[in-house]
Amino acid sequence: MEIREQLIRARQRAEARVGDYRHAVVEAARRTAQQAADGVVAARTPMRIVADAGRRVNDASHRYLAQFVKQQLHNLEGVIEDGAERLSRAAQAKDFRGLIAEQAKLYPASRARLGQDLKATWTLTADTGRELGSIASETYAQLVHGASINPKAPRRRKSARRSKAAKKK
Repeated sequence: MEIREQLIRARQRAEARVGDYRHAVVEAARRTAQQAADGVVAARTPMRIVADAGRRVNDASHRYLAQFVKQQLHNLEGVIEDGAERLSRAAQAKDFRGLIAEQAKLYPASRARLGQDLKATWTLTADTGRELGSIASETYAQLVHGASINPKAPRRRKSARRSKAAKKK
C-alpha cells in the first residue's frame, strides 16, 4: 500500500467521522427542537387555565371592590345622618342634662346601624374570600389533576330570618 492510498483512506475515515459527528449534532438539535415544541404545546393548556383563573380573579375583584365602595358609601351616609341628628338634638337641648339625655337616646339606633354596617361589610369580605378560594382550588385541581370544573357562582349564606315573635322580644 502506498502512502497515497493510506492518505486517501485516512481522509475518508476523517470525512466519515466528521459526517457522523455532523449528523449526530443535527439529530441532537432536531430532538431538542422537537422537545421544545412539545413543551410549548404541552404548556398551552396550563397557560389557558392560569389565564382563565386570572380573568376570574380580576372579574371577582372588580365586582367586589365596586360592592365594597358602595357599602362604604352607605356606611358613611349613616355616620353623617347620625352626626346630623346628634347636632340637631344638641341644638334643641334646653340644658346640659337634656343634652345628655337626648344623646343617650340616640345610642341604641347608632349601635344597631353600626352593627348592620359591620355585618354587611363582613359578609361582603367573606363572600369575596370564598369566591377567591374557590377559584384557587379549582385552578389547582385543573393544573395538578387535570380535573375539568365548571366554575360556579359563589354560594351566599342565607341569613337567619327571625320570626315576628322573636323580633318583638
